[in-house]
Amino acid sequence: MKKFFAMSLILFMILLTAIIKNSTKRIDDEIFITNENIRFLRKEINDFKLEYTYLSSGKKLMDFNDKFFEQDLSTKTKDQIIIIKSDD
Repeated sequence: MKKFFAMSLILFMILLTAIIKNSTKRIDDEIFITNENIRFLRKEINDFKLEYTYLSSGKKLMDFNDKFFEQDLSTKTKDQIIIIKSDD
C-alpha cells in the first residue's frame, strides 16, 4: 500500500511539473511577443517624435526653404490662402 501511495505521489508530481512547465512556457512566449510589439512601437513613436520635433519648428522650415528650395517658396498671409473644394 505504501508503494502505491509513493508511486501515485511521484506520478502526480511529474504530472504537476509538466503542467507548470507548459504554462510557464506559454507565459514566456506571450511575454516575448509583447516585448517585440513594445520594441516596434517604441521605435515608431521615436520616429514620430523626431519628425514632429524636427518639422514642427518654424525656424527649421525656413532653414529647409533656404537649403533645399532656394527661394522657390514664398510666405503667404492667412488671407491669401484659398480653399479649393473638390466635387468627388
